[in-house]
Amino acid sequence: MLDHVDFEARSWIPMSGWPVDRNSLLPDYETAAGLLGIEDLQAEWPGSPVLPMNGPVFSERCFLSPIPDLGATLRARLQAAKNVQVVLHATALRLDTDASGRCVRSIEVASTPDRRFRIEARSFVLACGGIENARLLLVSNQQMPNGIGNEHDLVGRYFMEHPRVKWGSLQICRPDTAIAFHVPSAEARRPYLSQEKHCDVTATFGLALRPEIRESERLLGSRTWIKPGPCASDLDGSEALHYLAFWLRKGRLHRDLIRSGRTILRHPAGSIASAIERIGHSRRGAGHFHFDTILEQEPDPESRVTLDTRLDEFNVPRVKLEWRVGPLVRRTLERVQAIITDEMRLLVHRIDVQAPTHEAPAYGDDIPYRWVRHHMGTTRMSNDPRTGVVDASCQVHGLANLFIAGSSVFPTGGNDMPTLTIVALAIKLSRHLQQWLE
Repeated sequence: MLDHVDFEARSWIPMSGWPVDRNSLLPDYETAAGLLGIEDLQAEWPGSPVLPMNGPVFSERCFLSPIPDLGATLRARLQAAKNVQVVLHATALRLDTDASGRCVRSIEVASTPDRRFRIEARSFVLACGGIENARLLLVSNQQMPNGIGNEHDLVGRYFMEHPRVKWGSLQICRPDTAIAFHVPSAEARRPYLSQEKHCDVTATFGLALRPEIRESERLLGSRTWIKPGPCASDLDGSEALHYLAFWLRKGRLHRDLIRSGRTILRHPAGSIASAIERIGHSRRGAGHFHFDTILEQEPDPESRVTLDTRLDEFNVPRVKLEWRVGPLVRRTLERVQAIITDEMRLLVHRIDVQAPTHEAPAYGDDIPYRWVRHHMGTTRMSNDPRTGVVDASCQVHGLANLFIAGSSVFPTGGNDMPTLTIVALAIKLSRHLQQWLE
């Protein structure tokens, strides 16, 4: 769940501020939590017993759903619903508007390149993700040359992710509650924490800078996990092995698997060390840890989704993505690294802290930013059509019957996982649509 400050305009972050606040979303957050199997959404949770109460770092709770597949969970309800028809294996291609471009009449759909049909409706909701929502608007340019909802050239702009960086190294000689408290895996925390509730899969804690520190130093949001793993010099092989295992456990072949395999072969020491560490961890508890920091990203109009000259199998332009990570992300990361390192050194009698030592270049920078597939911002929300694509009700500016659901409407991303907010906004939109249709 996003924090109060995530909805506010922050002077040091251009284009920040939502047209809704968290208090107005709390009923929808509660409904979303119930749908996702999350309990005690607004309960007060104790922090780590060893972090200084008034220090710059605190233990921030992150909400994780125990439901791995909402489609499977909700399938029976969808099949039983008399007012819902689910069409699978159908690709949305384009929206068709009336001559004025102010009302959507139909959507073109294809099950195969040669089998196409149209769906007409009173209203339409795009819920295709942070990249495809923008593409659908851009390719729907029969009546509006720049695409639907793009009168001010905002569709596709302000693409955001959660830049992710693994760094540093911790080595402990015996089980440590302070470290175990911030390991995402419930099983990893279970032996060290006396309160069973803390080990619930939905109660996960990360290290975060206090809001007053972020404000005084003009920083972005961040959350740092402490994860079992090899030393920093072996992170490349460890990351690739973890990624490979992640997709194989899901029984899916991902296009990055070949790249992961090559990385494992290039870094055998890290891969072997990671495997040994995981086996040893399952038997005796981890001895090595590293930090995994996920950062908020400031909105940048040049970080964007556009249409490529290449066409897909349906003869529709493919997506071209330009992801830009600004200097504020780097400055935030550097301060997070420095502050967390200092805080860990307060426990020097138990923990040996090493400085971050990763050197692999990525995305034109010397910091190896990775992302976590949280695609946001490309149809941002604002009540002013000059600064947003949708309004506070998620209705596309200038379109009488078109709405957008998903994280593409986020003006800023905060430091939290977006799913709970996505579902809360979808519930809010559903109530608005029900009233609108009536």
